[in-house]
Amino acid sequence: MKLIKLTSHSDNSIYINVDEIGHFNEGEVSKMNSNGVKPEKFTTVGVTTHNNGGFRVKETPEEILEKIRMIRNASSTYIIL
Repeated sequence: MKLIKLTSHSDNSIYINVDEIGHFNEGEVSKMNSNGVKPEKFTTVGVTTHNNGGFRVKETPEEILEKIRMIRNASSTYIIL
């Protein structure tokens, strides 16, 4: 099993098996704070073992792809942090 560590939108760490990733895409929500409305970007990572629409993470799709490339090139079971 090859896992990558991602940071959830709520600042918790999650570990995802790269073989179970079904899709990922960028999204954006508007957050209200004391200075007004601020757009906040995230990436949704969908896994084939869950039917909940996916996990919101802080990493960009490019960062996720780089972690997947790193772990695919690893020779045994690893966790890419």
